[in-house]
Amino acid sequence: MLHSVASMLSKQVTKDRLLRAMVDRVVAELAAERGTLYLVDAVTGELHSRVAHLPELDEIRLPAGQGLAGHVAESGRSVIVPDAASDARFFPGVDKATGFKTRNMLVVPIRDNEGAIRGVLQVLNRKRGNFGAADKELLEDLAEQVAQALEQTSFRPIGDRARGVLVDGPFNNIIGESPPMKELYTRILAAAGADVTVLVRGDSGTGKSLVARAIHDNSERCEGPLVHVDCTTLPAGLIESELFGHERGAFTGAERRVEGKFELANGGTLFLDEIGDLPLQLQGKLLRFLQEHAFERLGGRQTLRADVRVISATNAELEGKVEQGSFRRDLYYRLRVLELRVPSLYERGPKDIERLAGHFLDLYSRRHRRQARTLSEAALLRLCAYDWPGNVRELEHCIESAVILATGESITEDLLSLPAAATPVPQATGYPPGTPLFEVERDHILRTLDACGGNRTEAARRLGIGRNTLSRKLK
Repeated sequence: MLHSVASMLSKQVTKDRLLRAMVDRVVAELAAERGTLYLVDAVTGELHSRVAHLPELDEIRLPAGQGLAGHVAESGRSVIVPDAASDARFFPGVDKATGFKTRNMLVVPIRDNEGAIRGVLQVLNRKRGNFGAADKELLEDLAEQVAQALEQTSFRPIGDRARGVLVDGPFNNIIGESPPMKELYTRILAAAGADVTVLVRGDSGTGKSLVARAIHDNSERCEGPLVHVDCTTLPAGLIESELFGHERGAFTGAERRVEGKFELANGGTLFLDEIGDLPLQLQGKLLRFLQEHAFERLGGRQTLRADVRVISATNAELEGKVEQGSFRRDLYYRLRVLELRVPSLYERGPKDIERLAGHFLDLYSRRHRRQARTLSEAALLRLCAYDWPGNVRELEHCIESAVILATGESITEDLLSLPAAATPVPQATGYPPGTPLFEVERDHILRTLDACGGNRTEAARRLGIGRNTLSRKLK
């Protein structure tokens, strides 16, 4: 089963899609009518039916201990139930809601390598006869593989909690449940379902490349290649050849024909990172490709075609570049058929910071084989008070550094590689209740900019927003 989902574990496919593939395999192996994978929420203790053969309901939520799934999650022991209706532990509420009749059941716990319970795996109604001891042994083996797969996702335990996992957003290894992230998840799924150009915007370090991968991996092009081009790292003289390829003899040193990124991405997606740095002389050629899916190699005359979806990303103010004449207006509109904005870490708030910190702590403790498993209260408060100008990337590096330096099981505040806290900017005062929020925000921004002597970079850092966001607000 692990072999069959290995390729999905390396992608940003929705976690439900990954788990469904495993549950489908379980149901087939056990000759059952239905199967359900419950995860124990480490925060609430509830059981969530993360994946179920349950067309009648979106999900099931069971309080701790309720039903046979709840019993197994509490006791940690597998159960075989030949006649569900006669078992006092059986919860009939789900059957009443769905119209399905459960005859017999097999329910086993999902444990990690250390024996902690993370969820429950159950199958309903063996197609011939009842579930037996051999079925129980098989399902327990499959549950071990599910547990191994969960360890490769962001369904991870929280700190030193002995039970459950962090039940968060839909995409593997994209962490966060704040309102801005929930809105982003909705737009990612919309973008994945529509084969149009997408512009992903956000400050540096927010995770724009992860968003691009999530769009590709959940689209109809998921079996095709995802080719990444960083427009900031390519010399101006080479970027045309890199994108469109070149013919032999096209320039000095061109000893053979080379296919460009558009050809390599045929049938899939081309991700153009930091599109605002694309040289003006190449923007027309990109626009033509977006309109006609046609291009020529450098030094060539033959018109070639490629079936490629383009996703671009930027942390630049493209509107300003358009006004300055350094970015084509027609290309700008063609790139942003659908636009997604990735929120800064400051906008996402302390809960997302805590969840991301816990995720990176677990990840790097395993990778570097360190004992650190928890964050001290002081360290967590320091993380949540910092404004994170480098966003998630800066937080990740901060946690990895602390894990390497830690000698015990807890990350303390002194291990965090963060600058000293800035002097707080005086808050805007004198506003009566009901003052329009934009007036308060405008005054606070202008006061902060004045306190920084007009330095926009420093003002943005103190305000906890990106410099580009500050520029938009000042406009």
